[in-house]
Amino acid sequence: MSYTADFISELTRAANEVNELSTDEYRRLVERAVRMVREMRLETGTRPSRGNYVAMGDLEIAALMTEAAANNDEVEGVLLNLAGIIRALNIMVDGKIDVRKGD
Repeated sequence: MSYTADFISELTRAANEVNELSTDEYRRLVERAVRMVREMRLETGTRPSRGNYVAMGDLEIAALMTEAAANNDEVEGVLLNLAGIIRALNIMVDGKIDVRKGD
């Protein structure tokens, strides 16, 4: 498995075991995920549209608010949303690599 696939699995596992997740673990996962999303967007050349940029900012804000409120359902939602974004970007990265090989 690639690092990205491993991290997607880690986010999904953490979402499924949210009761066992400490605040620090949650914060670190969100920070890593947001960093990865930004790096993958740079790699794919995908500039977030105004809506996507706002959505990413909203997701970061939701992550911080969820951390403060410690609502397990919201924590689970944030982690699964980040996993989905990374999964979609990973498909784009893989597609871009395949296109380059075909040139």
